[in-house]
Amino acid sequence: MKRYCLLLCLMGLLLPSCRQSPPPPGETFPKDLPYEAPTTVFPDTGWVNASPESLGVTPDSLMAALEYLSQYCKEDGLEETMIVRHGRVIWSGDSLAKVHDIWSCTKSFVSTAAGLMAAEGLLDLDQPVAVHEPLLAEQYPNATYRHFLTMTSGYNARGSTRWPGDVSEDWSATPFTPAAPLFEPGTAFAYWDEAMIMLGRALTKVSEVSLENYLAETLLYPIGIEDWSWWYEEALPDGTPINFGGTGLKMCALDQARFGLLFLNDGVWNGQRILPEGWVAEATANQVPTSLALADTDRQSTDGRGIYGYNWWVINEGTDAPVAGAFTSGLNHNVCLIIPAWDMVIVRQGVDGNPDDISKHALYSEIIRILDGGVRY
Repeated sequence: MKRYCLLLCLMGLLLPSCRQSPPPPGETFPKDLPYEAPTTVFPDTGWVNASPESLGVTPDSLMAALEYLSQYCKEDGLEETMIVRHGRVIWSGDSLAKVHDIWSCTKSFVSTAAGLMAAEGLLDLDQPVAVHEPLLAEQYPNATYRHFLTMTSGYNARGSTRWPGDVSEDWSATPFTPAAPLFEPGTAFAYWDEAMIMLGRALTKVSEVSLENYLAETLLYPIGIEDWSWWYEEALPDGTPINFGGTGLKMCALDQARFGLLFLNDGVWNGQRILPEGWVAEATANQVPTSLALADTDRQSTDGRGIYGYNWWVINEGTDAPVAGAFTSGLNHNVCLIIPAWDMVIVRQGVDGNPDDISKHALYSEIIRILDGGVRY
């Protein structure tokens, strides 16, 4: 905690109500200076630490990016924030081992489960989900796995939100009871938790085990994630728990950073291929055309057209930031950002609310812009 408080003092942080414009670039590296990236190291029981300078990152640019990020964090600040380059931690807060819900970051793990099942031949992304989940056969016969992974399925459940005081039509208390579609699959975008909850049920049927158990064996344990859990409230008739496809996965920043490092390395962990070859590039590339309609729902403020992959948010090179990135995104400002060109992972977790007055997409695009010039690659 002392280290974190000292950083805040050194950076002269302002209260959110006094936010500043993005800082000017700090010290930069000459563009033509050769850089030989060290071999990536993968954490075993713990992460290796290194100085920013030793891994080609200027302290000025790093501190400028952290200062800007801190202006859009609430009570938890940067306590659960870490920055990793070439598999080494170059900056960290003091509460990285704190385990809690990562909310919709869960969706990126669920899409990864779908990719793993596709590689096993258990499903095809262009296959109607109704093939495995008969509940969808009548009203959603043409909604494919790809539609669900890109929020273009149009799935809607009967009933409105389960949360008291919330007027949203999403998050029905009966998410597995289909209602009339929001739109014909593939014709519009609607960020819709009910769709991911239903997808979680379908994937459970495909794998014949809970998503928690499936990912434990295929993904989490192989990359060293052990301290985690996943919420569920219903089960299949045979008693198999249905982990919610949209939320409920609990883990710490140290472990979500492992997930990011795996994606930085095309799904290979310390020489062992964990994810299908090419899956990472596909999942973290935009899969939703800008020409697609934005569905007329009460969640129109969450617009993924042009910036949404398979449950990953995409930062496009050139138009959004100097280099490309992609990030998981959950309520309460939970994010795991990967920047492939820089071999960098930035994780920020908390339970303190989303940033005010800015989208996470705009915020993390700006952080990349601030770092640009101070990162050798």
